[in-house]
Amino acid sequence: MTTFKSRAPSKYAEILCDRNLQIVHTSAVEFDSAEVVVAIAHKNHPRDLVRALHSAINQTLIQKQIARIVVLDDSSDMNWPSETNALLHHPSVTLLRAECGSPARARNLLLDWADTQPSIKWVARLDADDELFASDSLEGLWNSVHDTEKKAAIGSNKLRKDGVILSDDNIAGPMELSDHFNLAGFIENFASGKQQRELPSCNLLLRTNLGIRYPNIRSAEDHWLVTKLLMLNPFNVAICPYPIYAIYSLDGEDTKLNKSNKIWSDQRNRLAYVARTWSTLLSTNRHLLGVGMEGVVWLQHNQVVKEFYPWAICDTEVQNLRSLLAEKDVPIPTVTWRKCDGLWQYYTPFESCELPEEKLNERSIVQYLKKLYQAGICTLNVKRDNLIITPKGELQYIDIGKDIQPLSSSHFRDMCARLYSIGILGNSDEELVRRLSWRRQDDALMALPGFEQFYSKLITQLHPQCVEPSRNPIPIASFKSNSVTLMIKACGQDADVLTAQVMHIVTQLSFPVTFAKIILLIDPHQGEFLRQYANANLVSVIEQAKKLKDKGLIDSILIAPSDSKTITATYEKWFAQSDCTETHTPKNAPLFPQIWGFDQVTTPYVLQCDLDVLIGRRNWQHDFLADMIYACEPEDVLSVGFNIPKSSSNFNPYSGEPGEFAPEVRFGLLDLDRIRNQLPIDNPSSENRLTLTWHRALQAAMKHRGLRAVRGGDPQSYYVHPRNEHKHLPELSKARDLISQGVEPVEQHDAFDWVPGNHWKYQQRHEAIVFLLKGRYTNHTLLKRCLDSLRSQTNQNFGIILIDDASGSNHNWCYPMLLGDLQAKTTLIRHDVNAGRMPNFIMAIREICQDSNTLVAVLDQDDCLMQQSVVSTLFEAKQQGADLVQMPMFRPNKPLSLYRPDYTNPRFAAGANVWSHLRVFTKRLFEQVPEDYYKHKDSSDWFDTATDYLTMLPMAELAKTPIYLDSGYTYWHMRKKLNPDDKMRNNEMIQELLSKPSLSRTKIKFVEPTSDFYEDD
Repeated sequence: MTTFKSRAPSKYAEILCDRNLQIVHTSAVEFDSAEVVVAIAHKNHPRDLVRALHSAINQTLIQKQIARIVVLDDSSDMNWPSETNALLHHPSVTLLRAECGSPARARNLLLDWADTQPSIKWVARLDADDELFASDSLEGLWNSVHDTEKKAAIGSNKLRKDGVILSDDNIAGPMELSDHFNLAGFIENFASGKQQRELPSCNLLLRTNLGIRYPNIRSAEDHWLVTKLLMLNPFNVAICPYPIYAIYSLDGEDTKLNKSNKIWSDQRNRLAYVARTWSTLLSTNRHLLGVGMEGVVWLQHNQVVKEFYPWAICDTEVQNLRSLLAEKDVPIPTVTWRKCDGLWQYYTPFESCELPEEKLNERSIVQYLKKLYQAGICTLNVKRDNLIITPKGELQYIDIGKDIQPLSSSHFRDMCARLYSIGILGNSDEELVRRLSWRRQDDALMALPGFEQFYSKLITQLHPQCVEPSRNPIPIASFKSNSVTLMIKACGQDADVLTAQVMHIVTQLSFPVTFAKIILLIDPHQGEFLRQYANANLVSVIEQAKKLKDKGLIDSILIAPSDSKTITATYEKWFAQSDCTETHTPKNAPLFPQIWGFDQVTTPYVLQCDLDVLIGRRNWQHDFLADMIYACEPEDVLSVGFNIPKSSSNFNPYSGEPGEFAPEVRFGLLDLDRIRNQLPIDNPSSENRLTLTWHRALQAAMKHRGLRAVRGGDPQSYYVHPRNEHKHLPELSKARDLISQGVEPVEQHDAFDWVPGNHWKYQQRHEAIVFLLKGRYTNHTLLKRCLDSLRSQTNQNFGIILIDDASGSNHNWCYPMLLGDLQAKTTLIRHDVNAGRMPNFIMAIREICQDSNTLVAVLDQDDCLMQQSVVSTLFEAKQQGADLVQMPMFRPNKPLSLYRPDYTNPRFAAGANVWSHLRVFTKRLFEQVPEDYYKHKDSSDWFDTATDYLTMLPMAELAKTPIYLDSGYTYWHMRKKLNPDDKMRNNEMIQELLSKPSLSRTKIKFVEPTSDFYEDD
């Protein structure tokens, strides 16, 4: 088991990085005007380098200070012998250190460096295990081109094998090298083994600023460069047979290795084919535009033709390329493909264009990258030779071949970085390429000045829908009814539910129209209650009320007074009774507190309700207040009852005969002006108590006076009243949530009182793909962004489970409206009490999801999907039998980081990024993990953090067909920065779960974690 660390250990691996060039020391000032430099690249050749340096320092041009020496140490990890160290400090020597990654790249760095030195005109190649033959060897080669327009000179060499100089010299012959036909034959002969002599490619003196570079291949890269130089510039290359230039070693480690694994022979055979192809084209006077490692390009009848070498592209690759580029607006020329004599060609109309300068216009770079991204394409071989500027000023990629690939997050990031390095920073083509390095990929790219900001801005521009919107999406009431006060009636036994119920009632009723005033009326009675279900805690009730007012949920708090003067005055007004002072009826039903509260209301109407009512909204646009006020318009109507749930959605006409219904005391609208006009009304007394509640007394008066209380209306808004004896039942909280959403079982229809039972269930999900959205106090703008990303999916065949873990109705009341058209496919769960992350996982997957083959996609509420094709891609993965799927995420605070998972022993690679988003798995796979796995071993408590690791690590070990799908960024993940304490705790949790026994069915072997296996916060 590996120890978890938040930073990955250094590992020598291939990454995209610069050369990390460092100047260890420079040559003495007397060599500043030297026009020739002997360029020696080495990696771990400290002893051989002694011989090479001796031969270079002894050159006559060095003695005359016409030449100097540059040594490039390409990441050697061996100690220098003292003799080597002394030679490296010779006045003529400049010592460079860099990370090049291959011999070809090291030689190219030396050429790039020489191009930047104002005095240097010529670069003489010398390998670290070779030596210059005589003290005048360099001068002889230089004399052949000095004061000429030649581009290069090629000399002869002797050969050393096993420490012995062989008798056969490799003499550079003008007849063989200066004629392209003879040169092709010469190459064919040594490639086929008919002759031992090879191209004298190591004996090269090259003019600076030619732009020609070694191809980055494993063997014969020097032969490719010299062949191209001789074929295309036969009259500009001096062939200098004598004096002998160098002694070439046949004992080099790279040469031995290449010969042993066929690379050596394969590259020479390919070179022979290419040389003959080039020669044939030159013989037919073709207008060559370019030659490369894939093919050759020429101009024919105003058509640009590219012919590929046999090994460079196959039928399948051509077909894939055709399909990839078909009918897309991309900065790549449209071409026509054909196969001619077994070789693939394409042709396209010739267009006069400009070649890129040292730097490019940033606007054209961004336009180029955006078009490719939106088309799902990456051009991987980004360098100046492969780019042109069209007459419209647009950047275009002309290297049409295998390096044009489908979009992936890693390809796109690399393409952007290379183009930024070339076009914005003006670096050489070779500066930023994939090479072996000890650095971490993220660190290497962050070292590019300004690239992190450039890339972050680019991705943001490509995904503007992912940027947090500034407009608050919380629905706001469009109208305030100045004629209606909302009054919520509470008492001391409501302490345990007061805050939750006030928030529920206020939020459920304050849209689309809000009230003139919201009042919480508190009955201070602390004695026995009618149908009592809890002990009174008046202190708590009042404390909670004050907090609710401070938060703006209510406007005022009314506490019914207890002084006899106020009580008798109120009874006199309402009932013409002045002898009673008890506030409650003989059955302990409240009387005085409520009618006193009505007297404090200054609006014509009051919508009064008990604290315990549950309010359902099937349609949030339904203006229930307008309906109820309209129902109150007839002069004989004093009260309108709030509707109850109905099986039908049809409007029920308001009805009620005089005295048929009492004013709805639990929840109804009262016309206070009309009621006051009917006062006083009869109410018998008994032993200092009035015997009837106000609504029963009013009902009796209404019957005699021809006045009505009506019921009916639109069931899109309704209420349910839990009886006190049912308030302890566990399903009540679930019922409250479901009723709030306007979702109720048929058993509840046409019932005022709540009907308990196991019929109160959240909707189960049976879709093939279900998105699981969990969160608490999620910012509404972020949640809407998340939901909009689901709304934008081209394939809408999916379900949603949205869990809010006890944010409270003051926060989550509007979730149904934020869901909008997604509500029909969503199971919305809003807890009253915080359940915790793992219980929510288990509830959603085990209880709500019903199909074992369902793919569950975890989408955090404050994140969002970046592509519209995610669902379609998941269906394709499902068809492939995938039981665990991941797709790339983009982190705006770490824009350059990629999190590619590795499913090979992830527990022994600190998680191996299997935690990363987007995380998708089957219900069956999740249920294979024992529940105890999600709990701490010592306490049996659920893990409450690091649940990404906790769930994905065991599933990655159990998965039979895990798939990582990268067709570009899929998931926008803005992770909150942890403070040091939380970060330490999080890492401790990860360490604990990594130490759990592996669930893998196969034998585990330890693997070193690679640099991107870690979530480095």
